[in-house]
Amino acid sequence: MKKLTINLFAILLITMIFACGSKTDKNNNETNNNVETEDVKKDNNVEEKIDFSKFDHYATILSKEDLTMKFGESDLTDETKFFAEGTVKVETTTLVNSKFGHTITFGWNEDNSKTAWISADYTTLSKAGFQEIKTNSGLSTGMTLSELQKWNGAEFKFSGFGWDYGGGIFQEEGSKITNSPITIDLGLLDYAGFDFALGDIELVSSDAKLKDAKIVVTKLKLYID
Repeated sequence: MKKLTINLFAILLITMIFACGSKTDKNNNETNNNVETEDVKKDNNVEEKIDFSKFDHYATILSKEDLTMKFGESDLTDETKFFAEGTVKVETTTLVNSKFGHTITFGWNEDNSKTAWISADYTTLSKAGFQEIKTNSGLSTGMTLSELQKWNGAEFKFSGFGWDYGGGIFQEEGSKITNSPITIDLGLLDYAGFDFALGDIELVSSDAKLKDAKIVVTKLKLYID
């Protein structure tokens, strides 16, 4: 009887040891998994390098003082501009970033203390006469009408050309263009043969009559909160 009791005790002790070992391994595995997951999160949480190679990068400049500190005064030109058929006056500063060939305009708020918006035009006064500047989302100045429709994933409506609101894209619920923080203006580079596209009228990007028209993205604009 005494020998049987000892054997039972030994079996019970061995069972407890294996059970504790299994629990420890499970806890260690969970801990390792948590560490691995955290490392993946850290790897995926990579901050974008702001080197002013993309249009969006210029939105990190929040004041004229900041702009001057980053690029110096020699590459900056101040100008008063009027918008909305001459009803809105804005003080602006245009930067020529020779490193990337970018010409960016900064619009200041009412007391000129902060950046209200930034914009980039396809046509410039540079030697090349135009600039192709890209955004993080894949937009760029110089995109054709068909390329923009493909990017949007659907046809869209826009205003006729040749007036202050010409080439403005209509806001449509659920549209990728509408949901983008960057607003887009279209331009018709050659009016010959496309008189029907001029004036305060509504045009559609999928219209076959516009297939050969030289319609491109002529302006990107981003408002700063």
